[in-house]
Amino acid sequence: MKILIVIDDYFNQSNGMCISTQRFAQEFKKLGHQVRIISCAIDGTPDYPLPELIVPFFKKIIAKEGYHLALPKKKILNEAISWADIVAIETPFPVSWKAAKIAKERQKPVYGTFHIFPGNITESLHINNHLFNSFFMLFFRNISFKNCVALQCPTLKVKHQLEKYHFKQKLFVISNGINEQFIDNPHKKIVGHPFTILCIGRYSREKHQEVLLKALNKLPNCKNIRVILAGKGPLEKILRKQAAKLPIKVIMKFYTPIQLRHLIAHSDLVVHCADVEVEGMACMEAFAGGCVPIIADSPLSSTVSYALSKMNKFPAGNSTILAKRINYWLLHPIELKACRIKYRKFAKNLTVKKSAQKTISMMEDISK
Repeated sequence: MKILIVIDDYFNQSNGMCISTQRFAQEFKKLGHQVRIISCAIDGTPDYPLPELIVPFFKKIIAKEGYHLALPKKKILNEAISWADIVAIETPFPVSWKAAKIAKERQKPVYGTFHIFPGNITESLHINNHLFNSFFMLFFRNISFKNCVALQCPTLKVKHQLEKYHFKQKLFVISNGINEQFIDNPHKKIVGHPFTILCIGRYSREKHQEVLLKALNKLPNCKNIRVILAGKGPLEKILRKQAAKLPIKVIMKFYTPIQLRHLIAHSDLVVHCADVEVEGMACMEAFAGGCVPIIADSPLSSTVSYALSKMNKFPAGNSTILAKRINYWLLHPIELKACRIKYRKFAKNLTVKKSAQKTISMMEDISK
């Protein structure tokens, strides 16, 4: 098939949605399909380059999140869609919904991937409440994904949310998947030396790294612990101030994928504090690579579905229980090692390769 992928910021290396799209594109090619990309020409040259869309009121907010919107150009969209057999839209933003509209007019099948909960947007705008989140879900339903035949839902929880808001498309549950490089990555044989806690994600409001920092203050003994917040983002200064008050040093920096794999290989726990998460690719990569997860449990976090026991989760925002979970794993190295093995086996069923194969089957289904 000739697959056209429509996404605003394809070459972005700090955004999970963009990284996931890059990986799927690579897997589609490995499976023998032709793939072309229409996107902003930022940090790379897509097959169909678009200029950046500047939204005056939201310009600073979008820039702080390290993301770029694409300006839909009808001539370029028409050219790209003329080439394609099927169109995949990856965002709920203007370039995607305009591409979907043109594709439907040309009788080309279109599917979308639901990468973003409204909370991912409203949290940064300080309006994360039921009213605004419902507004955005209805906007996604009636505008963004209106012309899609099907939607790829990374988790069952996402599918249930779309059913709750009466999305009419065929809904396919297909994980974003884990890069096999993390699954095959060797991990240290022993627990500790030093005992390392990893927290991966953008320094933004919905990731709630501050919950981990508060939990560290409640640990009975944290002198021999190394803590790493891997990422970058608008809340860096605030998080650094909070981290500076702790009795241990907290390392804060951005890591490339290769550096991150090395870091995961030498870490013991991964703590995932986000209360809004479509799937949580960074956490999945970490547990695939040998880190035992402790995941925030909230109504809009799908990541918690990967908690294999109660010791692998905590109530979102509750730093006291998070501290107890961390302390449990600190005091039970044999159990931690056994859990590590269990997660590495579990991750083998969640590869990007398997997800890409399922997505191709979905495309074939909606192209009939």
